[in-house]
Amino acid sequence: MPKIKYHFDHHTLTYKKYRVPLKTRLVKTLKFLGVTITAAVVFNVVFTHYYDTPKAEKLKQKRQELAFNYEMIQSQIDELETVLADIELRDDKLYRPIFELHTIPSMIREAGYGGARQYEELKGYSSSDLMIETFTSLDKLSRKLYIQSKSFDTVSKLAKNKEKMIASMPAIQPIALDDFTRISDYFGYRRDPFNGSRRMHHGMDFTGPVGADIYSTGDGVVEEAGFNLYGYGNRVIVNHGFGYKTIYAHLHKVKVKDGDKVKRGEVVGTLGNTGRSTGPHLHYEVRLNGDPKNPMNYYFNDITAEQYDLMVEVAAKSRRPMD
Repeated sequence: MPKIKYHFDHHTLTYKKYRVPLKTRLVKTLKFLGVTITAAVVFNVVFTHYYDTPKAEKLKQKRQELAFNYEMIQSQIDELETVLADIELRDDKLYRPIFELHTIPSMIREAGYGGARQYEELKGYSSSDLMIETFTSLDKLSRKLYIQSKSFDTVSKLAKNKEKMIASMPAIQPIALDDFTRISDYFGYRRDPFNGSRRMHHGMDFTGPVGADIYSTGDGVVEEAGFNLYGYGNRVIVNHGFGYKTIYAHLHKVKVKDGDKVKRGEVVGTLGNTGRSTGPHLHYEVRLNGDPKNPMNYYFNDITAEQYDLMVEVAAKSRRPMD
């Protein structure tokens, strides 16, 4: 039974039931609700701050495990980066130079992967920075591994074709020792005999009698055989494969035709004085991937060490212009 309250009415001199005004009751109710809600909020904040629910605790542990795994992956990536850097160094300094391949520029090895928005879906998480850093490292490592694998494919192919490459590389003088008088000009800058200007000479000049045999210095296929209008006169170009080409210019006669397969030591023409020339001689060039190379570095099979040293000594002295 609810407790009933009475109050004494001085006007009627009687006791009447006490009724609490509606406004008062509403105020009390609101105060009660306010205190209750405030207490609940405070309790919830304190509880969640200092105590984790089983579900929150489980999520927290899972997040810690995830962060630990990412850190372990990053550590393994760093180790792989170190190993790969050592492989790249050996590739650039040892393997590629053996086959006279250009080193791979660092800007290619370190090339970016993907676009600026590639990791957009990883943003917005508490571990976003760690995840983005890990995936970026993985993508860079994948790119560098791809570049290195392609380099090894090239080196491996050349290694498997080593015997063919050795047979194809220019390795002898293009004219017999008994047939040429002297080397009249070497590879490098010299004064042009026609206009006196300083000009790069891309080959070596061998003087000798007109009609002396000229030999292919390696196995290959005749790429061009005939008269050239740009100063070479009668010229033969042999494509040896593996990036090598040799040029034989100012010939008296051409003994091969386009498409002929030639072996090292096979006659391709005879010494002459055609084209832009000041006297009978052979102009001989070696090119690797289109770049002129000093032919003196490709006489492996037919001169002694003493003859090579003498050639180097003479080349270091003053040059005599020929073509």
